[in-house]
Amino acid sequence: MWYSLLIFIFIAKVSSHHAPHTRYHTAIDAFIHRLQLETWEKEEAPCLEKTLTLLENVKNFTLWATWVWNANTVPMGNLYGSRNNLGSFDQCMKPPWLHTHPELRTKYCLTELMMSDTTKKKAEYDPYGSTEEYLNSPTISGLPVNHLVWGLCVPAACHPPSVLKITRSVYELTSFGSQAPNITVHSCQVAGEQPQPGIGFYVFITLIITLIVMAAASTYYRLHIANDDDPPDSFETVITKSFCIIRNRQDLVKNNKEDIRVMNGMRFLTAASVITVHQCFYSNIAGIINSGDYDKAVEGVGGILLHLDVVVDTFFVMSGLLHIKGLLNNINRQQNLFSVLWKRYVRLIGPFALVMFYLASVSKYTGTGPIWIYANELESEVCLKTWRRSLLMLNTDLKFLCHAVTWYVPCDYQLTILATVLFYFYQKDRRLGFAAFGTAAVLSLIIPGVLTYWYELPAVHFMDFGRLLRDLRGCWEVSLTYMSSHSRAGAYLVGVAMGYLMTLYKPSQYRNTVSKSWSIAGTALSLCVMTYVMSLGQYCLFREYNPVEAAVIASTNRVAWAVAICVIIGLCEYGTVPIVTDILSFSYFTPLSRLSYGIYMTHTLLVQRDKFTVRSPFNFDSFSYTLDVIGILTTAIGLSFAMWVLVEAPLIKISNHYLFSKSKITQPIEDQGKNGIEHKNGEIKTKVA
Repeated sequence: MWYSLLIFIFIAKVSSHHAPHTRYHTAIDAFIHRLQLETWEKEEAPCLEKTLTLLENVKNFTLWATWVWNANTVPMGNLYGSRNNLGSFDQCMKPPWLHTHPELRTKYCLTELMMSDTTKKKAEYDPYGSTEEYLNSPTISGLPVNHLVWGLCVPAACHPPSVLKITRSVYELTSFGSQAPNITVHSCQVAGEQPQPGIGFYVFITLIITLIVMAAASTYYRLHIANDDDPPDSFETVITKSFCIIRNRQDLVKNNKEDIRVMNGMRFLTAASVITVHQCFYSNIAGIINSGDYDKAVEGVGGILLHLDVVVDTFFVMSGLLHIKGLLNNINRQQNLFSVLWKRYVRLIGPFALVMFYLASVSKYTGTGPIWIYANELESEVCLKTWRRSLLMLNTDLKFLCHAVTWYVPCDYQLTILATVLFYFYQKDRRLGFAAFGTAAVLSLIIPGVLTYWYELPAVHFMDFGRLLRDLRGCWEVSLTYMSSHSRAGAYLVGVAMGYLMTLYKPSQYRNTVSKSWSIAGTALSLCVMTYVMSLGQYCLFREYNPVEAAVIASTNRVAWAVAICVIIGLCEYGTVPIVTDILSFSYFTPLSRLSYGIYMTHTLLVQRDKFTVRSPFNFDSFSYTLDVIGILTTAIGLSFAMWVLVEAPLIKISNHYLFSKSKITQPIEDQGKNGIEHKNGEIKTKVA
């Protein structure tokens, strides 16, 4: 009996010792068999041969083959929302023998798999039910669990059709093999091959170096060479004063008695909120490893942030307020309204054009990663095709949009034209002006609601991340009711109305006319309205769609937000709101407010560089998320300052001097009471006698 037991133990040990090796060979053999079942075209023969050679060498544990095989992973974690399975990009692209054994070269291919086209309306989580039912179930965030992005390391001889066959073969050997996926091969990167920069890249680098040299030379010239006898209208004086870093820095921190100081804090905090929104948006595009936690956050308190995109209307409110206020303050002077529009264009175009130039010519050469090439091609190719339309301030269509945030610039400029036309009518006849404004205000309420009702659109956008991921450019409803000026005019016109009232009742003359108690109550009510508007995203998410209700929300929610913003501004200026006024009027917000436009234009470049160079999915965690936002915001402030001293301020000063200064005499920066440059809440304005 004991002899038999010892023999059994010995056999068990031998079997357990050889079992992994046997199972390993069985898996490779199964993969080889599955590949041979595919139909291979004649031109795909080299790929099949290389792949079979690779697998045979994997069975023999040959280093080069094991290196390639080990760079791949099977899909895992997607049932909890880990959409991206990227393997080891660097192991695939950087083997030690890359330059000594070119016959062993590999390529990294990014594929997209849809495991099912069927989508259920109601989630089903029966642990004893079919996995297919769970895969087809919707998630709260819209991020689908039946959607995979899969990176594979394959022989360099394989082209997209062959990669598709390999992907399908590997996939069908996984735990989800019963599903028949739809596979798309997006991009392939060959090890050792780097894209060669075009002429645009070198032109951009030359431009930046030239601007830096001009700024440094101008600063040195103004400090050590220039004297008071220099002709103020000479070319060298104008250029050196325009590019002087010290003068441009002084312009950022200088206070003006006509500033609405609470708007400084509002503008900067709005820019920070926009970074928060885009950090979340791009994290979802790049892939979150625990999207299930994201869904739980959306169900809870975090759901209030689903409509955080409404903060952009704060920019529209302030833009309308300042624009009409500037026009009305000079109503008794002869104004060329085309010049007014040109000044606004110059104010916007510098950073806008530089960002588009960077995206079209430089961005794709600044990083690497599994999704880097694919993600950058989406924007760089569009920028190359549509930059002319964008520079003309005509591009608010998501399908042709150069960059995620650039829709705001043409939209704001188109609304500036609207406000200027309304002012023209008001200047000719007050009643005509009021009638035109009233008509525009009514239409701004009606148009979003009618479009939402007619096309049965969502009242709040960007809740269905799944659709955005699958077809971002195809979300036509975003262009129709989110990015177009006719759908965003409501908030801007509320700002115009507030600017008119603040010109009629100047804060300096009516300070503290509203009691402290009424000021606090009004501010608290406004904050409650803003919180309610933001919560509409979560409200709409968990409520059955009603076209009438959606139309009412689409018509009123942004206007309600704008009114609440204007009430807070008014109460801080005409009343006493202790804590809020102190925070929003904090002195450091003055320069940060003037840098907010640059922050807005550059922050997505940083977010994209951070998210699209990932090698693995992100972990959704509020603490890490907050640290990322702070880091992006801090870096964006630095880039915005550089853009201010190198591009924005010089361009505005040169334009103002040569086009709008009748006296052609440039006054020192210290003299803000005469011709020159004056800051009002982040905008440089030229006083013309």
